[in-house]
Amino acid sequence: MTTRLNRIDSEYLTGAAADLYARYATGERAKPGASFSLITTDGQLTGPPATWMLNPELGLRMEQLGYGVRFELTLSPRHREIVILMVAEREDSPFERYAHHQAARQAGLTVEEIAMLDVGDLTGIDEREHVLITTTRAILEHGALTSAEWNTAETMLGRSAILEIVTLVGWYRLMALQLRVFEIEPPSDAQETA
Repeated sequence: MTTRLNRIDSEYLTGAAADLYARYATGERAKPGASFSLITTDGQLTGPPATWMLNPELGLRMEQLGYGVRFELTLSPRHREIVILMVAEREDSPFERYAHHQAARQAGLTVEEIAMLDVGDLTGIDEREHVLITTTRAILEHGALTSAEWNTAETMLGRSAILEIVTLVGWYRLMALQLRVFEIEPPSDAQETA
């Protein structure tokens, strides 16, 4: 695993850095059955939170927003993972694929559906999901929605869901950028099947 970050020894972390590390080593993200861990087998923090250790106070604020985006949206887990994997495909983000292939399987997507998302070919299992996908695609490609796209999305999904899609796209694009700039790849011991 290559990275532009230094290794950390969690035993010597204090203050905000210790708190930030603990939020990924314990709690919702670390409970049994979690779809993926951001703590490697040798105890290193990985993924975007590893970059946040450069400024742990900012990192704690990022973690709070990330937690809300990951666990507190009203979009179903399936729909949330579809949007995230669409961002991963658009941004060509190996780490996002590694983490969210696992989360997508846990959310009920099949291996075939995940493979279609990886090449931008998923159309959805029903009309609502199709609109979710076309709305996300428009936001990814143009950074906006035409009047017709907005009207369809508002009718089928609602304004709250549109806000959540925009938030997911923005958040995971930021995560992909951090991963790319700091050269963070999936863990070398990652087991990927999709």
